[in-house]
Amino acid sequence: MRLSRVSAVTALLVPIFMLSNAHAATIVNGDLDGPVSTGSAAPGWFNWQKTPDTCDANGPFNNTPNPWALSPNGGTFVRTAGVSGVNSEAFAQNVTDFVPGVLYDLSFYQTNLGFEHPVSGAWNGTDGYYDVLIDGVLADSTPVLTKPAVNTDPISWSFTTVSFVAPSAAFELALVGQSASTSGLAAYMGIDGISVRVASIPAPGAFCIFVLAGITSRRRR
Repeated sequence: MRLSRVSAVTALLVPIFMLSNAHAATIVNGDLDGPVSTGSAAPGWFNWQKTPDTCDANGPFNNTPNPWALSPNGGTFVRTAGVSGVNSEAFAQNVTDFVPGVLYDLSFYQTNLGFEHPVSGAWNGTDGYYDVLIDGVLADSTPVLTKPAVNTDPISWSFTTVSFVAPSAAFELALVGQSASTSGLAAYMGIDGISVRVASIPAPGAFCIFVLAGITSRRRR
């Protein structure tokens, strides 16, 4: 069966249209800005498991001699205590406007805050990371961050990117603080500045070449 020139162009432009519209993916309050709160995620997000906190430089639960360094994103951030399984703190959002089957990059800042016990003064916590869950299924994990060696060490934020394929136009996105310890120790992690984008799109010129090549090939046939 021979395709018309119009049909050929339409068939080639469909994936281009899908990818261009993938930019519309929506995450509400990726900056995690909001009132400082114990046991509550930032506005636009909900507590997915246990009780994450919305924090500024002073806490809550900052018992170290120095204020926490804020992420390059600024404003408040979310703090999670990661242990394992159902004991880890996590927050989530029902996101929209994704294109099913398209690969996305989810980027954010993360840090390991450590934890100084308010009574004993013991420097607790362990190495940790974040799991990214899509509709409750693990999509990717961030690199493990080492906790500060002592309570006076500066807080250091790192920028990380994880990838996932959108299963549908709308789904639940959850971020779970996790511990790298095998002995039940908790990792006290911070996260901020969450953003999403299509993982990879060829340049517009490449699309034009691809379309023209497809038309020429079909004409020769």
